[in-house]
Amino acid sequence: MLDKQIKAIKEIYREFDKVRVKHKPIIVGKFALTVYTQGMYPANIISLIYPDIPLLEKILSDLGYQRFGDLWLKDDLNVEVSKDFYLLTGMLNQIEVDKEEILNVISLEDLILDMMKYCVEGDDLVCDLVKMIIKSYYKALDFHYMYQRITDRRFIPKIKEYKKLAEA
Repeated sequence: MLDKQIKAIKEIYREFDKVRVKHKPIIVGKFALTVYTQGMYPANIISLIYPDIPLLEKILSDLGYQRFGDLWLKDDLNVEVSKDFYLLTGMLNQIEVDKEEILNVISLEDLILDMMKYCVEGDDLVCDLVKMIIKSYYKALDFHYMYQRITDRRFIPKIKEYKKLAEA
């Protein structure tokens, strides 16, 4: 399924190339985790964020996707148009796929902070995923950046705990 989802994103990006816009949508949410883990944690919905929602929606429509609320469906593909615009103020990573295309993906640090909202509200599965990300990418993570961007003080003890576990 991941290959089909990546192919769909590449198709969406090609449409953005045709209209000659400088920036392309950013992959966020659980699908960003899917990209970083190369499919180990699959998400059935591709979440994209883009400041010009009408353009993104026009491209999805032109590609044959049908709108159902915030979801756009085509065959067995689901694309969500995210409205979490605060994510646009963070960093992104550009990940090369198939040696031909660059995908814009929310940074790991911003993905962790986004996931922490659910973790501190008691979602143990999300907490375990955050713990796994911090352990797996510990040496690459910019904790200073993360601490600067924390908007909910409840994140701090959890992140410190997971960081300590990763250091052990």
